[in-house]
Formats: sequence, structure tokens, C-alpha cells
Amino acid sequence: MSPRVLLCTAGSLGDLHPFLALGLELQARGVTAEIATSIEYQGKVEAEGLGFHEVRPGMAQLEADLGMDLARITRAVARSDRFLFETIVLPYLESSTRDVVTAAKGADVVVGATFAAGAAMAAELTRIPYVCVALQPTVIFSAYDPPFLPKTPWLGPATGGLKLGLNRATLALAKASTAHWSRSINPVRARLGLGPTRANFLFDGAERADLALGLYSSLLGPAQPDAPPGFIVTGYAAYDSEAGGPAVMPPALDAFLAQGDPPLVFTLGSAAVHIADDFYAESLKAARHLGRRAVLLVGPQGDTGLADGPDVIAVAYAPFSTLFPRAAAVVHQGGVGTTQQALRAGRPQLVVPHLGDQFDNAARVARLGCGRTLRRDLYRAGPLSGILGAILGDRAMVETSRRIGDAAIREDGAAVAAERILSFMRR
Repeated sequence: MSPRVLLCTAGSLGDLHPFLALGLELQARGVTAEIATSIEYQGKVEAEGLGFHEVRPGMAQLEADLGMDLARITRAVARSDRFLFETIVLPYLESSTRDVVTAAKGADVVVGATFAAGAAMAAELTRIPYVCVALQPTVIFSAYDPPFLPKTPWLGPATGGLKLGLNRATLALAKASTAHWSRSINPVRARLGLGPTRANFLFDGAERADLALGLYSSLLGPAQPDAPPGFIVTGYAAYDSEAGGPAVMPPALDAFLAQGDPPLVFTLGSAAVHIADDFYAESLKAARHLGRRAVLLVGPQGDTGLADGPDVIAVAYAPFSTLFPRAAAVVHQGGVGTTQQALRAGRPQLVVPHLGDQFDNAARVARLGCGRTLRRDLYRAGPLSGILGAILGDRAMVETSRRIGDAAIREDGAAVAAERILSFMRR
């Protein structure tokens, strides 16, 4: 009988896609790979021939329970991490854990993303070995390479001395200030038959796992001296399909790309796109001010009518892996998946972070020298066209982006992670 691995993830496509890549790689190596996640992704998972298990809450359930549509939920998450954890994650922790326990029956290993809240407790309950996967360097909380966050702008890379001490003190304070979230987990643990824990829900997930992996590019952040024992950064696990199966470029977009110079590409990924506001209208104004063609990826609920001339096309979805290399530059929200696809394309970036880890990913792009960042509240056609013009005219940035792309495209995070997981299972 082939070994069975249960892969648990939660969130946007940036959280799902690396797990699909990992599942396909494990499957190619003779493993029965199954994915436990939100019901909205069932069709996509099964289209790839992977087993699917529902983990609550799905988005429809969240909207019904909270009396909020997806846009309002996204805005609330963007305004406050407390909303994410106190309104979305913690209230559903027990049901999520029970769903994963059911899905994990007969599994040899449970692999969980950092924010797949029920995965670690389900592994603990079932006594199945647990592998924790970080999808971005932000959640490792290294004092040597701390996340950039708007509320703690003094945090930054350090090798020692006062800077490292300040980083450690800041992270310790953050850990203490979120301890109440961890304490609120203990009643859930008691109902599940587990003893209390003092571990921090946010900070200690990777530390407590049997194996911890960083399923992201080491270009964004290599493993640091204070990483969990045995932790490695595998590289990005690339996947890029709208509905499962081969990635397909919309024919109209393919024709548009072939008809002229490389365009500017504007996207807000699969989460921030729900709070786009005037992002695409200002983007188009800036592109026209520069005399550049534009591709607007507006999402499934977006307004394709914004494309009001031959110099622009608006589509709901396009595979980044085939679109971004044909762009002059990519303007995006800084989701970790979007960021890494832009790195692989070798094109300069302008990152406009909206929420969560996007601020840190934006800072890392700027640090690499392959892009710049712009605050969302300053995103207007005038300053935007000036910044984009400077990016396109910066030969050093264009060359740095190309060089980074050459390195990033050689990464195969799914293969490295799959081999690590299999080696762990053999031990």
C-alpha cells in the first residue's frame, strides 16, 4: 500500500497553489496525496486527481455566519489582525480540527500550512507525525530577518549588536501581546481531549512540529540561525491553473499580447481584488499617461468593461507563469504567490500592499533591488505614472530583475519539499 499524506491549507489561492504543486509532486513519487481545505476549492483539487476533504469554514459559511459579504470580510481583515484571529480562525478552530481528524484517518503524515489552524491539533489528537509548512518568511518571526510590519517599521535585518537585541525585544513583546489568543485555545483543547498548552498560536507552530519547511524562495529569505531545528527553505512550489489541469492563457489575451509592445500588468491576486476600489481605474490612467498598453486582471467579480480601447484588455484570470514574462513590469498587491511568480518572470515590480504578509513581501522585493513599493492610500495616476516611468527607465533594476528571474526559475520547491517529507517518513 502506498504511503498517504494529508495536506492541509487555508486561505487564498496563494495558500492553495503551493499545496497543489506539492501534492502533485508527492503523487508522482507514488504517494497518495490528499488535500484538506475549504469547500470552494474542491473542484480544482479533484481536477488534478488529488483527494479532497472539506475543512470548515467555507467562504459561504463565513459570509452567512458573519452577515458580511466577501468584500466586507476582506476589508475587516485588512484593518485588523484581531478580526482574522478572533472572528475567523479561533471561533472555527474546534470544527476545523474535527474535520482534519476525520480526514487524517489512515494517513502516515499530516502536512499543515501555518494558518491551517486545525492541522497541528488534529495530528496531536491522532498521534500522526506533523510537518509544518511556512508559505512566506513573515511567519517564521526571525530576529535576524524579522517581518516588516507597518506598526513596527524599526524592524529590519540584523546580524548582531543593538539591532538584533531590538528585534528580539520587539518580537518577544508581540508574542506576549498575542498570548491571550493562545490561552483561548485551551478550552477547545479540553473539549477535544487534549491537555492545556502554553505554546503561542502564532509564533510556535513550526517549533512544535516534527518537521518544518519553508515552501518559498530563499531569495525572499534564507533560513536564519534562529530557525526551528532542521528547518530548510525549499524554494517556491509553482502551480498556476485556473480550474485544474494545464494552465491556459485566454485566447483574447494571447492575441492582445502578440499585437504590440510588452504591456504593464496590473493585478490584485485573489484576495485584495475584492477591495480593489479605484485600483484599476487609476492603473489605466497611469498606463495611458506613459503611453503603455495595459493588462488588467480584475478577478471573477471584476469589471471587464474598464477595457475601453485597443490599448487595454481586462480579464478575470490569467496564468501568471505565462503572462508575467511577457510584461514590461508587474504591479501587484504583494501576495506571496504573486510576488514569487513575478520574481520567476524576471520583470521589475511595483508592490502595493493591502493586508497581512504583503507589507513584508513588498519590503523584500525592494531589498532585492527588483522593484519598489507604494502605499495603497497614495495609489493615484499621477504619482503612479512617475514611479512606473522611473522603474521602466532603471536599467539596473531591469537587469537585477532578469538575473533574479534566472535564479528563481531554477527552484523546484515542490520536489525538494516532497523529498524531505519522504525522507522524514522513511526515518
